[in-house]
Order: sequence, then structure tokens, then C-alpha cells
Amino acid sequence: MTLRWPLVGSLVALIAGAGLAALVLAFCGGGDDEPSIIRFPTRTPSSRTVTVTRTPRSGTPVATRTPTRTTSTSTPSEATATPPDGEPAEETPEAPPPPPPGETPPPGPQPTLAPGQTPTFPSPTSPAGTSTSVPPGATPSPTATATPAGPLPDLVLLDIFVSNDRLGVIVGNQGTGQLPAGQEVDFLVRGVVTETVTLTQALPPGTSTSIILEDQVIYRPELVLAVADPNNAIAEEDNGNNGVARQIAPDVALDLGIQGVYRAPDTNLLLVVIRNTTPAPAMQVTVDITVYRGGAVEPTTRSTYVLTIEAEGFDTVEVPGVAALSGTQLRVVVEMTQPPDANAANNVWEGTIS
Repeated sequence: MTLRWPLVGSLVALIAGAGLAALVLAFCGGGDDEPSIIRFPTRTPSSRTVTVTRTPRSGTPVATRTPTRTTSTSTPSEATATPPDGEPAEETPEAPPPPPPGETPPPGPQPTLAPGQTPTFPSPTSPAGTSTSVPPGATPSPTATATPAGPLPDLVLLDIFVSNDRLGVIVGNQGTGQLPAGQEVDFLVRGVVTETVTLTQALPPGTSTSIILEDQVIYRPELVLAVADPNNAIAEEDNGNNGVARQIAPDVALDLGIQGVYRAPDTNLLLVVIRNTTPAPAMQVTVDITVYRGGAVEPTTRSTYVLTIEAEGFDTVEVPGVAALSGTQLRVVVEMTQPPDANAANNVWEGTIS
């Protein structure tokens, strides 16, 4: 009996220890494969709406946008999950500060946009009565030139002629409109636009007029082509009948003669006076002046000049290198070479300088 009670006590202690160990294992987990901390149960986050309000300056409409953000159901470790107990709650963002003074607020009320929506703006249009500027370097569109309303004239070159070795033209109007007085007409002769003539009187349909081209002189027979309005500056019915070609010969044989010789008062050089004896002008003619001193056979000097002398006019030429002192005996020959001189008898002066 004495031996039985100690044995029973040991058995009871063994059973109590095993139960305590089982209780500890059940409470703390099954070993190293599982964490020893208590897990939080999974919680489904709820949807929240965040409102952002911009407060502009006084007098500016308020623009309010209310985007809706819905979080998905996920584990508490994602950013959109509701924070576990004990963590600070997410704060609502504050509205941005109003624009500083001097900043131009956006014009007009702003539309309310859904998340991801892009605002649309109307295309700019120019107000009525305003012009659109052309950027630098851009080429403006050409502006069409309006054709004059009503009947048009038809300028035509009918003929060309010679008068005192000057070229003359006969122009007419074969159109249905009048060519007004004051109209400028260009003339092309020998391939060059040589003169511009202003009509002193109107040219009605069916009429013509003669014009002398003062700068066009005929010195020898030649084929002359003349064109009126070569650049088509005059609005007319037909631009293809403005030219004519004719074989022309001079009507006056041009003649230059020596009028006299003198001493230049300032330089003491020889002065030669040349006269145009014809009623035709001498335009850009070539003249040679040869000087012989005393009774010499060889010339002392020879000079060439290009002269323009009006009909029956005079010109004075100074001969360089020839002194005309009193008592000097000279022989001077004046000869026109281009065109040829018509009379060589009046081309020589011989005498003593007084």
C-alpha cells in the first residue's frame, strides 16, 4: 500500500505535464514552418471619394472637379487597402493655393471633366473685318489683277518713216475703246526700249497719229524694227499687232563743217567750233580733228570725239596738247567718219591765230 501511492502520484504528474505541453503546442503553432505571430483577418477596403476644390481670386468662377476613385479588393499589403488598426488614416489633399497677384486667370468658366477626359477647345476664328498676318518668310498668295471693265482700245503700229533723219512712227487705235490722253507709250527700236512718249490727246477708235522719236536718227540705209508698248503695259484687245519692220534710208545727207578756230583764254589751248549745216540732228556721231602746225605735211596731233549737235547747231571742242598762241600758223581738218560727211569742202580751216 505504501508503494502504490507514490506510483499513482508520478503517473498523475506525467499526465498533467503532457496535457500542458499539448496545450502550449496547440496555442503557439506547429513548429518552424509557420509564424509564431497572430495574423490579422483579411478586410475588404471600402470606396472613398476625394474632392479637390480650386479657390481662385475674387471675381473668378470656381472650377470644381470630383474624380471618383474606387479601390479594388486586395490584401492589406497593397497601397489602396484600408490601413490596419493603429496606422494613421490617409489625409484628404488640400486645395492648391490661389494664383499669385498679376497672374492672368483662365478665361471663362472651366468645364467639369471626368477622370481621364481631355478638354476640347474651339478652333480660333478671325473676327469679321480683321486681317490675318503673314508669318515672316511666308510667301503671300498672288492677287489677281482685275481686267478693266468696258470696251478696250487696240494700239497698233501702222508704219515707220524718216523725217530729217529722225525715225517717226504712226500709231493707231483699232479697238472699241478710247486710248486716253496722257497715256505713256514705250517704243522699242533696234532691240532696245529707247523712248517713252506721252500722248497729248486722246486716240478714239479708228484714228491714228504720227510721233517723231527724237533720239532715233537714221544715218544710212538699214532695216529697222519698231515695237509700241513692248511690255504690254497698256490693257488692249490685241497685243500681237504692235510691231512693224521697214527698210529705212536717211532723207537728209548729214554734213558737219568747221566754223572757226580760237585760243582758250584760260589755257591757251586750241578751240575748234563745229557747225551742223543740215536740218537733221547729228546724234552721237564720230568726228576726227587733225592739226598741222605751219606748213608741215605730218600732223602735229589727231583727236577723236563723239558729238551730238542739233540741226543747224554749233559745238565747241578743245584740242588737248595744241597751244594756240598769237601768230601761230595752223591747219585744222574736221571730218565726220560715222556717218560719212556729206560735204568735205567745208571741213578745213587754215590761217594764223590772232
